[in-house]
Amino acid sequence: MALPSTTAERFREVAAGFTAQVEAVAADSWDAQTPCTEWKARDLVGHIVSWAGPALEDAGVDVTFTEDKNSDPAEAWRQFVTVTQAALEDPAIADTPVTRGPIPGQSLSRNISGFLIPDIFMHTWDLARSQGRDVELDTDFAEKNLAGFMSLGDKLRVGGSFGAPVEAPADATPTIRLMAYVGRDPLFGLG
Repeated sequence: MALPSTTAERFREVAAGFTAQVEAVAADSWDAQTPCTEWKARDLVGHIVSWAGPALEDAGVDVTFTEDKNSDPAEAWRQFVTVTQAALEDPAIADTPVTRGPIPGQSLSRNISGFLIPDIFMHTWDLARSQGRDVELDTDFAEKNLAGFMSLGDKLRVGGSFGAPVEAPADATPTIRLMAYVGRDPLFGLG
């Protein structure tokens, strides 16, 4: 199964997968450890909302949320998805060049497609595992991201965003191979 080709539809589908995991987090489980060693479950939401916010602002999107990402990560996430989806569905906003995204000078849509969507995609697995649940991500998109990361070689680990690769079982799914390659323990949260 492949994800939709347009950025707006791909965002909708990937965000829905993360939303399903957000909705399944019990109110007292937001401080559960994730496979990302420095982050709790609430930090995953905070990370996504925080780093994407400046690019959205550059495109003229109001990212003032009524709920704080730390005190109510689920509601902050829902609000973030709503404003991001609306921005992507408005061609004038989606095509606006941004200066504070991961690809300065490129459109908001390109920044979301190239970085935000893959980030949300992988953090879906992280959030599920923080709650002791397993989730399989879209096979084709997992393979595509794995190939992209592998093509970067040692550059992937510069800056500390990703850990050293972890050995995946020989029969690992594309999801597990991807997550192991970016330094996640394939067994995290399941033992």
